Amino acid sequence: MHPRLLHIYGPLWIQSYGVMIAIGFIVLVFCTYNHPLRKRLMSDIIYHNTLFIGLASGIIGGRLLHAFAEPETLQGHWIDILFPWVPGFYALGAIIGAIIGIVTYVWWRKVPVLPVLDLAALYVPLMQSIARIGCFAAGCCYGTPAYGLSWAITFTNPDAVAPLNVPLHPTQLYMSIGSLIIFILLRLAWPRLKSRAGSIVMLALMLENISRFVMDFWRADRHLAPLTFGNSTVTLSHAQWLAIPVFLVAMVGFVVIWRSNK
Repeated sequence: MHPRLLHIYGPLWIQSYGVMIAIGFIVLVFCTYNHPLRKRLMSDIIYHNTLFIGLASGIIGGRLLHAFAEPETLQGHWIDILFPWVPGFYALGAIIGAIIGIVTYVWWRKVPVLPVLDLAALYVPLMQSIARIGCFAAGCCYGTPAYGLSWAITFTNPDAVAPLNVPLHPTQLYMSIGSLIIFILLRLAWPRLKSRAGSIVMLALMLENISRFVMDFWRADRHLAPLTFGNSTVTLSHAQWLAIPVFLVAMVGFVVIWRSNK
């Protein structure tokens, strides 16, 4: 794997992860900009502003959730969260941050909120599928040891985040394939659900959180958070505990939207 592609200056590098995020974002922009729903909802200017605000709030959300879920990675240097070359990013935090930023802006511009979120949710999984290839190149989000597994991956590049010379589950590729499957399912559901504004984004949140909850069992970089219920203790990661309420809220939202006549 090649986490770093090109050195710029000092601590600044062109990272494989950043390149794949950029490619995924370009695909997202191309698909949403040319979609008929976008043309009915907003002008080009409002679209570009929404895009910028969604990107900025998504980056902030991804960095903040990482900082709160894994504070030990910053080692007390919270200012490092502002530096893009310091690793650490939560995709779920990016989704939540982007939703907050987009909803706030389009509501202020008096653009229907739910159809805009549906349009974004339709292509965000495709963007994530591409971006996860960057995770694979960087070695972040690495899996548990997988001795004897025929498709295990062994990182040898010293710049990789993953442990070196140990066969690991390629969880980055698992998540990439998972996001691609979510994208395909949403595209298949679009003709039936597009008349119910908000149903696509709720379905996307449900599928994304199911995927993250399952995939985390194979991730070795997860931070566990045991929770005791009476005499029983359940140990899940921070991301898994967060995925449960988000899934439930999205499921309730989907049912309410589907049953509504509005």
